[in-house]
Amino acid sequence: MKRKMLRAAASFLLAFTLLICALPLSAHAVCLREFLDPELERESLSDEQREENLLIITDFLRTEMQLPDSAVAAILANMDRESSLNPRAIDESGNFFGLCQWSRTRWLNCFHFCRENGLDRFSVEGQLAFLQYELSGEYEWVYTQFLVNAEDCEDGAQDAQYAFCLHFEAPLDMEWEQVIRSKLVAEVYWPMISEGELMCEEETPADPESLTPAHASVN
Repeated sequence: MKRKMLRAAASFLLAFTLLICALPLSAHAVCLREFLDPELERESLSDEQREENLLIITDFLRTEMQLPDSAVAAILANMDRESSLNPRAIDESGNFFGLCQWSRTRWLNCFHFCRENGLDRFSVEGQLAFLQYELSGEYEWVYTQFLVNAEDCEDGAQDAQYAFCLHFEAPLDMEWEQVIRSKLVAEVYWPMISEGELMCEEETPADPESLTPAHASVN
């Protein structure tokens, strides 16, 4: 009789322990499904949407993250290659998501971050806030060593691109991706930025002829 009671008690304790251990995993799984399942799109953005996202990202990197134009060009080249600036992008394997094509673990971190801060995880703004969070936390060394102090010229943009690709994005075919992203910096994003094409309307420089005498430059 004692043995039966002991076996019953042991079985109950084992079942109770397994139930307690399984609870966090179940909760985690629910969160993971909740984050990964909503309708993610593989379709390309329209030209208008892409241009709007480009301006939003550029403005955020400049104003909120206080990055020089060289680092802005570097990050834009990487985002372009990763997601074509589409915050709802998902790769063909289903393992990488968003503007920076975060892996599942980091994407889940993005989910929790956005939920805790009242942000839309599928929006450009939500993902940019998460990017800033990562670059002020786990990847702060990338921000401080390679981005915020990047020399503001094309060479500086190339150096920042190389470092951001290597240490933050870490694509599988690193050598080939570095070639493509370097070309994007040289032929697309640094020229656009240095020639003033990536400016919000309120940032557009005033026409010198419209300046009042008090603000006009003296030759």
